[in-house]
Amino acid sequence: MSPVRAAIVIVLISASATLGQIISRAWEVEGYYWRDFNGTVPSDAYAGGSDATGKPIYIGQVFDKYLIPAKIYANDNKAYYEHGKSEYKATEHVKILCTQHPEQFEWIKTDNDALPLLTNKNLLIGGYEPGSTTYIGRVRYNGEVSIGKALVHFFFIHSGLHITSNGSGKRFTEFEVLAFDPSSPKIGLPFRLD
Repeated sequence: MSPVRAAIVIVLISASATLGQIISRAWEVEGYYWRDFNGTVPSDAYAGGSDATGKPIYIGQVFDKYLIPAKIYANDNKAYYEHGKSEYKATEHVKILCTQHPEQFEWIKTDNDALPLLTNKNLLIGGYEPGSTTYIGRVRYNGEVSIGKALVHFFFIHSGLHITSNGSGKRFTEFEVLAFDPSSPKIGLPFRLD
């Protein structure tokens, strides 16, 4: 290989590595992050809901053809998510939402009509499904504050909060959606000693 070709290859490899770092950093938001979930809830996981006994429900993401928000119960190694009005469970390809600053999160009461108009808030993108914007939502149902996917969908009939309960999917048109405000004062999160 000639010295000129070798130099071009080195420049292309360097540019490619730099571009990869820029793209991966574009998905990072200072203040919260998604960790791989291996069945154990980390000490910095963000609890967004609670089960019927008052134990926390954490916010997860599952990759199953699409990236779908999920709920993770304390002391359970599975993530539960809704798709097509059914409940599914996953132990692989699962992430859990974590933060050092839970005080920077805010739950905003909304409904199907108001959700697309919340342009002055930094709503958390919770996943991806074609034809929709996917946020993280919650609602009180059957004695728990349940986590699910809040969709603004091209077909309005699919919009709303989709959660699971007792093995099936449920859809709500009034719910809360999760927002993040990085300008909120940082109090700090004390670490649990397990």
